[in-house]
Amino acid sequence: MANQDSGNFPVNISVVVPVYKGGNTLEELIQRILVALNTENLKSEIILVDDGCPDGSWELIERLSEKNAEVFGIKLSRNFGQHYAITAGLDHAKGEWVVVMDCDLQDRPEDIPMLYQEAQKGYEVVLARRMNRKDEAFNVWTSRIFFYFLSYLSGKTFDPAIGNFGIYHFKVAESFRRMREPVRVFSVMISWMGFKSSTIEVEHQHRLVGKSNYSFRKRANLALDIILAYSDKPIRLMVKVGLLVSILSFLFSCITLIRYFMGSITVSGYTSLILSISFFSGILMMMIGVVGLYIGKIFEGVKGRPLYLIDRMTHGEYTGESN
Repeated sequence: MANQDSGNFPVNISVVVPVYKGGNTLEELIQRILVALNTENLKSEIILVDDGCPDGSWELIERLSEKNAEVFGIKLSRNFGQHYAITAGLDHAKGEWVVVMDCDLQDRPEDIPMLYQEAQKGYEVVLARRMNRKDEAFNVWTSRIFFYFLSYLSGKTFDPAIGNFGIYHFKVAESFRRMREPVRVFSVMISWMGFKSSTIEVEHQHRLVGKSNYSFRKRANLALDIILAYSDKPIRLMVKVGLLVSILSFLFSCITLIRYFMGSITVSGYTSLILSISFFSGILMMMIGVVGLYIGKIFEGVKGRPLYLIDRMTHGEYTGESN
């Protein structure tokens, strides 16, 4: 884990890039990052984190690292997920500022100097707000729905036009390193910190190759993980639903008793009995399920397992590190 004294940094900017099925874009990505940072005379390092890529990206990362002294590669032992790969990169970043971006070139490396210049105005976090997103319509709409429910359940406002692409001061990165909870969502954790932040609008590019690895199922699972890890509102909602159902049940019971004593009911209703049992059983099972999900997350957390495992790194073979 990187630890630097304030004001004593070997590089100005560390660029952290999680890599998964991105081998076709890496060479162009590296070249454009280096050109963009050289124009500002900024000393940099580029950390490429191979998140268990099945397409042979690691061999390319090794070649790029041999060719460019600024490129540093980390290979995880398997696919842990984008946010865990970002964690691994940040744990090894040495720069005063850290840029996080994807490897698919939808985030433009040429925007990094703009982020850096905005940060010099006194901000610890500068986020890129993507104008006219070039993703598929389905992904755009599911992303909006995802962030709408996330905002509602977490009590914080999240902009679907803002992703991970941004620049972060060393103290923000250091604070992130200290947060070792097993459910990791980079943008949510940064938002929770509350450091002084700004946004700039950037152009979003079309994906050059392939398609997004975030399927609807993965988005739904990510949303569930975020809600369980960062909000207790589902339990609060279940309490409110339970209270409402209890009130309605009491009123229904009162009406039934009144009708019984008035002689309106001569034969007990089989249908109403079955419906009532089914309804209340469903409510109870749903409430127990929500509580069970929270208990499951607690179970995952108390295991104390490392967030990721490193298979090897460039600039010297490295095996078996965990964090």
